[in-house]
Amino acid sequence: MKFTLANLRKLGSNYSFDEEMDLSKELDGFEDIKSSSLCKVHTTIKERGEETYLCIFHIEIDLVLEDSVTLEEIPYNITVDAEELFSNDENLDDAFPIEGITLDTKEAILTNILINKPMATSNTGYVSDEEDDSPSDNINPAFAKLKDLL
Repeated sequence: MKFTLANLRKLGSNYSFDEEMDLSKELDGFEDIKSSSLCKVHTTIKERGEETYLCIFHIEIDLVLEDSVTLEEIPYNITVDAEELFSNDENLDDAFPIEGITLDTKEAILTNILINKPMATSNTGYVSDEEDDSPSDNINPAFAKLKDLL
């Protein structure tokens, strides 16, 4: 959603709204994302100083990701709450910049989706070394005699 700064001043503090966004074009460039549903976002905007605003997001989106081993499709839901600062103040390093006189929440929402998307997904049933507590009976014959030394 885009807001002009003048419009935000008229709306006052703690302005809330719901929206559905189609982010499929933006997410299309990622190899492991096969498709996405409409992104549902609830946003509350609070004024935090001159031309500085805090946006509180509740984001929900369903993705279809590619299995990193079998290349099969895996459904994946992202539901996340996030807070992002928007400002014209260049001294605020962690703030999304307000472009001219327009505050646009789309980039912040997309960023939070990508941050919460797993790096890789798989349904192969792989068990990591930490999860495998069972003793191994498959001892290499070359090292079988070393077992008796303990």
